[in-house]
Amino acid sequence: MTVNDFGQDDTSRITAYFYTFAVVISKAHLLDLDSAIAHLNERVEGFTRRGSGYVLARIDELSASFVKFRPLVAGSFVSTPQWIENKHAIVNIRNQGDDKCFVWSILAYLYPAKPKAYRVTNYKHYEHTRNLTGLTFPLPVKQIAKFESLDPSIAVYCLACDRDSRSFSILYFSPEVHKRENTITLLLLDLPRDAQRHHYVYVKKLSALISDRSRNNHKRHVCLSCLQVFSSERILNDHSRCCLIHKPQLTKFPDPNDLKSCTLSSRSHHFEFPFSFYLVADFESFLKPVDGGQQQQSGAGRVINVHEPSGFCVYRVSSFPDYQTSYTYSGANVIDAFYDHVLRQARVISAILSRNVPMSLLDDEQQWSYDAAVTCRNCGNKFAYDNPKTRHHCHVTGNYMFLRHVTVVIWH
Repeated sequence: MTVNDFGQDDTSRITAYFYTFAVVISKAHLLDLDSAIAHLNERVEGFTRRGSGYVLARIDELSASFVKFRPLVAGSFVSTPQWIENKHAIVNIRNQGDDKCFVWSILAYLYPAKPKAYRVTNYKHYEHTRNLTGLTFPLPVKQIAKFESLDPSIAVYCLACDRDSRSFSILYFSPEVHKRENTITLLLLDLPRDAQRHHYVYVKKLSALISDRSRNNHKRHVCLSCLQVFSSERILNDHSRCCLIHKPQLTKFPDPNDLKSCTLSSRSHHFEFPFSFYLVADFESFLKPVDGGQQQQSGAGRVINVHEPSGFCVYRVSSFPDYQTSYTYSGANVIDAFYDHVLRQARVISAILSRNVPMSLLDDEQQWSYDAAVTCRNCGNKFAYDNPKTRHHCHVTGNYMFLRHVTVVIWH
């Protein structure tokens, strides 16, 4: 037991919960128990490193959950919802007698049929043109990548729709989009009365399907990664350079009639505290003329000068006045010198924040404030019998800062 200066128990205890990621187990993919245990240990060690000297005392419970995996597949015909039908943006092949809606949708893009494009007979004689070796029908979404490996000219982009909210989400985004000759957009429909029944349809006009929020009747350009809509291809291209480096995402707008959904809030109260340290840098440079033979075109002009860094100044700003310093450099290899200095600062700051100075005695005003407080300074909630208050202090100086719940962990 740890006792503070007032003779009280000063040991903080917290109940933590850890979990590992879900994995699919089959005859081809057996359970890797060692990997699961290693991942769990990493989470425990990461928590104890971030806390204020916490150590693992015991494990009360260890459980494993198993559920039957039902892969998402698509097969025979499902009628188009009326709100999608009104957009005139898709081709829904009526394959009543088979489960090859994926194949017919692909062929509807490659071999478009003008009259009655929904008929399977328009595409049956083209079926042999595609390599379907090893594919199972109805085709699970997870096999789309296998289809792409069999046909290197096609990249598939698949959406799913939510009938209740009348919105769309990205179900499959091929890494080959923008690289291959043909990018084919599909939409996966489901049957309301049978959650396990799905059906692929070909999306012939993605902008018409997605951009119904716009009052502009002109053609719109859709980002495949986030489903944002843009007025011109140039703006889309500028956006895509930044958007495509991230995983596919969906922008969901709040309901204007729901005040709660339109209110920004956060439970990550430990992010509300200011940084103890940060660096402010300023570079100096001079214009260096470019030789005539090395001059390049840039937009509508020609590059005749380039900025050559000549030096920099870095100021370490800190909530601890004794640790505020500045550093100035002027000379050769400015960028290398800057990175070296930043890395040195990182090591110095890490050493300072690693200090664990015991808390100083509270003065009369601090003690009165502590005794009278009924809410946590960190989360704003009231103290309770099973989660009482405790003092939080700066581990660098030892000064008392504020009081908080026992189970709240503060990161510096």
